[in-house]
Amino acid sequence: MFAAYQAMNGKTPDIISSSPVLAERDAEEWAAFYKELGITVNVNTNKSEEKELKKCYECQVVYGTTQDFAGDFLRQRFHRQDVRPKRKFQCVIVDEVDSLMLDKGLEVVYLNSNIPLMESLNVILSDIWFIINQLKRLNTGEILGPIQLFSQVLSEIIHENKNIDPHSIVQSAVDAGIMPISSSMQMQENTTHVLKQLDNTSVVQMVAFLTMFVRNFPEYFFKLYQGGPDGNLQKLNEIGSTGINNKPEISILLLGNGKCRLVYYEEDSLVKSLGKIIKKCLSETPKEQNESCIPGLEDLINGKVQTWIENALQATKMTLGHEYILHGDGVAPVDYECTGVVQNNMRWGEGLQQFLEMKHQTKLSNMGLITNFMSNVGLFKKYSNQIYGITGTLGKQIELEILKKLYDGIDTCKIPSFRRRKLYELEGMVIPEEDEWIRTVCNVVQHQVTSTVYRGPRAALVICETIKRAEMFCRTLADTISKHKLKLYVNNNMNNSTITDKTVQAGDVIIATNLAGRGTDLKVSDSVNEAGGLFVVQTFLPLNIRVEQQAFGRTARQGSPGSAQLIMCASHFSDSVKLVMSLNTSITSLCSRLNQLRASLMLCGSTESEFEEAVNRYLTNRSSQNQEAMVSALTNLLTMNSFSFMEGNLDKAKDARNTLVKIRLSGFLEKDIPEIISKEELFSEYLDVLDNVYEDKVFSDQRDVIVPCLHECWGLWLLMNFSEEKPIETLKEQLKVDLSIANQRFLSNLSPSSMVYYYIRSGNNLRDKGRLVESIEMYSKALEDGAYGEIIPLYNRALATIMKKDTGYITQALADLEKADKEIDSCKSHLDHIHTIVKLSSQE
Repeated sequence: MFAAYQAMNGKTPDIISSSPVLAERDAEEWAAFYKELGITVNVNTNKSEEKELKKCYECQVVYGTTQDFAGDFLRQRFHRQDVRPKRKFQCVIVDEVDSLMLDKGLEVVYLNSNIPLMESLNVILSDIWFIINQLKRLNTGEILGPIQLFSQVLSEIIHENKNIDPHSIVQSAVDAGIMPISSSMQMQENTTHVLKQLDNTSVVQMVAFLTMFVRNFPEYFFKLYQGGPDGNLQKLNEIGSTGINNKPEISILLLGNGKCRLVYYEEDSLVKSLGKIIKKCLSETPKEQNESCIPGLEDLINGKVQTWIENALQATKMTLGHEYILHGDGVAPVDYECTGVVQNNMRWGEGLQQFLEMKHQTKLSNMGLITNFMSNVGLFKKYSNQIYGITGTLGKQIELEILKKLYDGIDTCKIPSFRRRKLYELEGMVIPEEDEWIRTVCNVVQHQVTSTVYRGPRAALVICETIKRAEMFCRTLADTISKHKLKLYVNNNMNNSTITDKTVQAGDVIIATNLAGRGTDLKVSDSVNEAGGLFVVQTFLPLNIRVEQQAFGRTARQGSPGSAQLIMCASHFSDSVKLVMSLNTSITSLCSRLNQLRASLMLCGSTESEFEEAVNRYLTNRSSQNQEAMVSALTNLLTMNSFSFMEGNLDKAKDARNTLVKIRLSGFLEKDIPEIISKEELFSEYLDVLDNVYEDKVFSDQRDVIVPCLHECWGLWLLMNFSEEKPIETLKEQLKVDLSIANQRFLSNLSPSSMVYYYIRSGNNLRDKGRLVESIEMYSKALEDGAYGEIIPLYNRALATIMKKDTGYITQALADLEKADKEIDSCKSHLDHIHTIVKLSSQE
C-alpha cells in the first residue's frame, strides 16, 4: 500500500527483498492489487536481456534484490548497457531491514569483466593447488608439507643464511661419512654439488649430516621424526641446544632415499613456508632468459601468493552442501548463515572460486579483477533520505544505533501486532555428541507428527544449517515418516511450489535450510492448527538473535498457534563460539571444577599427579624432552572430560554468540564500512574519467579497445595501491594522475602498462576495419613488448613479405611463421592473428 501511495504521487519506488524467491512471490501476489489502481509493476530478477530489463525499469514499482538493483546500475553506468536510462533512486522500501542492511550490509556486487591477463594466473593457482594437495593433516594436529628432497630443504636453509660458507657444508658431508675426502677437495666452492650427494641418502646418513651441520652452526635446532605404525609422528632425535634465544627450530619427517617432509604445527608457518617455495619457483623459470611468463604482474603475484595459499587451504576445508553446491558446470556459493539462498550469480574472490573448481574438477573460470562494484550500503545511500523498511526482528539497541549512524535521518518506531502471537517455545537443548543429537531431533519430530490422547498429529519444519545436514535428516527420517509426507526445501534452483504454494497437512515434515527460515509463509491446515499448529525445530545455533527469531517466526503467524525448539549439537559450534564460552566461564565455576578434579585424583590414590611429576622432572633437568612431557601432561589435564565446558548450557552458547555479534558489528562500523565507502569514492572518480573517454571524440576511433584496457589499468591500480592508511584525497589525486598518463599513452598508440593486450586488441580492431598496415604495426609492438627475442626477426621478415602482397612470397612468409611457431608455443595466439593477415593479403 505504501508503494502504491508513492507511485500515485509520481515517485518510482523500489521494493527490495532478501531473496529472489520472495521478490518474485510478492510481485506476483500483489500484481492484481496494482492493476486495480492502474500502477505498473515488474520484478528485476532472472532477467538478462537489455530490452527486458529496460521494460522492467520503465514500470512504476519494481521488486527485486540488492544484487539485481546494484548489478543493473553497474550495467548502465559501467558497461553502458541501456537497461535503466531514466529511472532514478527516488524511494526504496526494504523488506527484512536487519538482513539486508546489517547481516548482508558488507555484501558487494560486481559484474564480470573480460580480463585476458587474469587467465595467465591460472597456471600459478594450479601449481599452488598441486602443492596443497600433497599436504597431510595428522590426527595429532601436525601438518606435513609436500615431499621434498633433503637437499632442497638444506638449500633453502643455506639460501636464507648468508653466513653459511660452502666449505662448512663440504666438511659436514665428509664428517658424516657421506662424501670421501678426495671428492671434497674438488667441491670446496660448489655447494650445489655437495647437496646433490645427499640425494638417495638413508635416514641414518641424514641424521649424521645434520648432527655435523649443527656443530658448525649451533644457532639451529632440528626435531627429527619417523612415521609411526599408526601413521602419526614418532620422535627420532633432537639435534641442537635450546639455550639460545630466537633459535630457528626446524621439524623434519625423514622418509629415506634422500626424501623428507617438513612438519608444521600451525597454518601460519605453513603458509609462509609454501609462499617462499612458490616465489622461488617463479623466480627461477623465465627470468633466467630475460623474459617474464606474465609480464607486468610480478608485483601482483608476489603480493598475493600468500593470500592464494590461504584460500587454497580454505578450499580443502569447505564442504559440498555446506558453503557451496555444484550448479550447472560450476560451483555456486550458498548463503547458509542468513538466508539459505544458493547465490547463482556470485563468485568468491582471491582464487577461492578457482580452487573449489579444481577440487571438483569442474570448468575452470578465470580469477576476476574487480573493476566495478557496489555494496549494499552504497546502494541504499543512493536513496538519500527516502529509505523505508520493515522487519519483525531488528534485534537489540546496538543494531538500531548502527543503522542511525550509517544513514542520516533514519528513525524507527514499533508497530504493535494486529493479532496476538501464540508461540510456545520449548526449552532448548545442547547435545554433546552428534549421533545422540540426530536421534533426539528425529524422536522429537516423530512425537510431534504423531497423534496423542490429547491432540491430533501436527506438522513439523526442521531447519538445518546446511544442505548436507538437511539431506542427512531427510534420509534418517525416511525410516519412520512416509515418503509422501517428507519434503526437502533446500535449493532455490528447484521448483519448490509443492511446499510454498500448498497447504501443510497433518503429519507433513518439511526439512529445510534457512531458505525456509526468512520470509516464507507456510499455509497450515485447520487440523494442524487444532492440534497445536506448526512445530519448528532449529537444529543449529543461528548466526544471531535475528536469524533465530525469523526461524521461529515461521510458526504462530497471524494469530495461529505454534511451538518451536532449539536442539543443537555442541560439536557443531564454531571455534570462536567455543572460545568465548570458555572465556566466559566464571572463576567460581572454574575453581569448583578444579576442586572436583583434585578430589577425583585423590580418590584414585594418586599421591602426586602426572603433571606435578612432570614439573618436578623438568625443574631437576631442563631438557627439551622433559619440557615436552610437562606440556603434554598439562594438555591432558586441561582437556579431561571432567574439565569440559561444552556439556549442556544453552544460555552460555547464546551469550557467546551474542558477544561475537557485538564484536562483529563494532568492526562493521569502525573498519569495514569506511573501507567500502573509500573504495566506492575511488570508483566514482574512475566513472568520471570513463565518462570523459566516451564523450571525447578523439577516442572514438579506438574506444572499443581503449575502454577494456582502461578497465584493466583501473582494476590493477586499485588492487595494488589501495590502502586504508592513505588519506582518500591522496588516493583520488594519485588515481587521476595515473589515469591521465594512461590516456596520454593511448593517444600515442602505446600500451598504458607492460601488458601486450592493448596492442593485440588494437591490431584486431584495425584488422576488422580493413586497415591492415596499422594492424601489422600493432601486432609488431605486441611481439616486441612480449620480448620474444630470437623469433622476432622471423616475424619481421614474414610481415615484410606480406606487405609486398606478392603471392610468390606468401609461401616463404608462412614457412617463417611456422618455424617461429615451433620454437615457442606461447606465441601461438599472435601467430593466429598474423596468419589471418596473410590470408587477407592473399585474397587481395
